[in-house]
Amino acid sequence: MTRARKFCITLICSGLISSLVACKVSDDAIAASQQMTSTANALNDYYSALDARLAGTISLYELDGAISGIPFGDDDRKLSESTREELQKRKELADALARLASAMSTLSNSKAASDVQASATQLGNELIAVQALPGGSSVPDAVGKAGNFLLQIVQQHEEKKAARAIDETLKAVADLFEKEKPTYDSIARTHDREASQIAQDLLKSNAVDPSPMLAPALKPFDLRALPPSLSMQSSLKTLALSRLQHATDEAMKKDESASAAMLASLREMSSRVHLVATEKPMSLRGAPFSLKLVEDWAQSWSASLI
Repeated sequence: MTRARKFCITLICSGLISSLVACKVSDDAIAASQQMTSTANALNDYYSALDARLAGTISLYELDGAISGIPFGDDDRKLSESTREELQKRKELADALARLASAMSTLSNSKAASDVQASATQLGNELIAVQALPGGSSVPDAVGKAGNFLLQIVQQHEEKKAARAIDETLKAVADLFEKEKPTYDSIARTHDREASQIAQDLLKSNAVDPSPMLAPALKPFDLRALPPSLSMQSSLKTLALSRLQHATDEAMKKDESASAAMLASLREMSSRVHLVATEKPMSLRGAPFSLKLVEDWAQSWSASLI
């Protein structure tokens, strides 16, 4: 038996994924692995969407500079780009976690042992590489320690510590998200507010075509509005500004709901894997509803400006 395969089997037998009984994997183990995979994929999607929000904010600042004359300086740009670099590291961390979970769930694959070892090594390195977001809180010490511990059990094949290493890793990932959640919310909120402010400025200067607002009255009869006159624009402006403010408020609520749902999913993942790792029964096996909230938010963020 190779060391890599021994490591993989030890991960299984130590309770991380399951105990082997007649070469069958327990239902709890399968569910735990699936929970890790789905949650890690959602975390990847969350960070991807947050990074895209920040990229959109940069574009909004540039647009605002052209419209209002407020400069978007090099220092501001560097700060935003540095934040994007750190978000990319977190995205890679989530990707490594998903790869590890996926590798451990494909036990019948002849390459499973080597895949587990490679994915665990990648995850350990990603945990160590994470640094504080510019202007954000410091990274919890547990994150770097979890990364080092994970690398140690991979490199030295500390089989008995394998389950504890993964258990601590998942808790550290959730702790990192919880500590940085206010910064994540701020990034999304800044995008919403900047987009809303530019839209308000354009509305007030009569630079926006309000014709789409007439659709509820015209679309049922297959009618299309003519370009609105200045008097029509003025009549619709108050309603447009009111709807804009409402949409902005709703967008911010959805942003905070998404980050809260992501944190809840991470905590649920961590608690379920902890049960399996400590050889306790796992009563809940289905994906938590909070994951769908995150996925819907990540998929819909680009559907509108805010």
